[in-house]
Amino acid sequence: MTRRQLIGSVAGLSTGLAATRRTAVAAPSHAWMPRISENLSDVEPATLKWLKQMGSKHVIFQGAESVDRDSKGYWTAADVKPIKQRCDEAGIILESLMIPRHFFTRAMTGESGRDQDIENVIRSIQAVAANGIPMCEWRFKPYPFMDERAGYYNIEGRGGARLKAFDYSRVKDHPPLEEFRPCSMEEMWQRFLYFGKPVVAAADKAKVRLSMHPCDPPVPYMRGVAQIFHHPDGFRRMIREIPSPNSGVTFCQGTFTEMGIDVLKEIRYFAKLGRIHLVHFRAVRGAIPKYEEVFMDEGDVDMLQAMRAFKESGYSGPMVSDHTPRIEGDSPWGHRGRSYSHGYMRALVHAVNSLTK
Repeated sequence: MTRRQLIGSVAGLSTGLAATRRTAVAAPSHAWMPRISENLSDVEPATLKWLKQMGSKHVIFQGAESVDRDSKGYWTAADVKPIKQRCDEAGIILESLMIPRHFFTRAMTGESGRDQDIENVIRSIQAVAANGIPMCEWRFKPYPFMDERAGYYNIEGRGGARLKAFDYSRVKDHPPLEEFRPCSMEEMWQRFLYFGKPVVAAADKAKVRLSMHPCDPPVPYMRGVAQIFHHPDGFRRMIREIPSPNSGVTFCQGTFTEMGIDVLKEIRYFAKLGRIHLVHFRAVRGAIPKYEEVFMDEGDVDMLQAMRAFKESGYSGPMVSDHTPRIEGDSPWGHRGRSYSHGYMRALVHAVNSLTK
């Protein structure tokens, strides 16, 4: 080979490698991409900056207890506006607010005043709609606790990471706490339907989606009080009883895993109905009556296959990491642990797109 031929050969090889590199790195414009977000407890500039650095353009705001600054028991458009403005100024889309539990405590516990609770929640949904926010998340779970009162405790994970665990035997036979009384499954359903039907009707009118989170831990009864969303069948009944497409499911993959059911099957079922409005993408090891919340590469569900199920079923809505193990040097809110989860989620999305071209 002459010197000129050698130079030409190397140049051609370099051009080919560069083209290959560009092809490998550049994601096709039509690639599937769910709206990877995060459950935020605040919308302070530093928090939103972190979220943007993770590559997210969407936010799920769960720190909504602070939005009602005057403790009225509901939101006004003026209450919600500053939250929306902060996200707008940061260039992030505010996807959802969590309706505070205390806005409708009486509806869940069966106390007098539940009609006022209905009015409180309807006013809050209207305030969200007035600010152009498309969704609210809610929970119909009387017991709000995520600590030893509900059977939770902390354990040490790999490298000393802090994990949350649950053991039903710690509370299964315990009586209700003072502010609660025993309630049967059917009585709880009647409470929910009395409350939920007018609330969903108002959401329909306001063009706001409602996303119901499952009861966590997903046990049928928590200290004598029924939990109607402890199993996928509860969500199926909700869809039958309140058939509005605006009434959907927060598919908390961790909680569904804790139920001990076929998680991939349930993803496909609810996603194909168009009833998954929000995904909490997290991993769990074990199931009721005892489980641990672990890193994404340690859980019982194949996370690649779960991500693939969301894609193949047509889900492209918001997706957050949710409960993440605390790692060394983490902030109280868990920025480092959540950063690990975000990287894992984005890698899975790219893998799924490569596998299902």
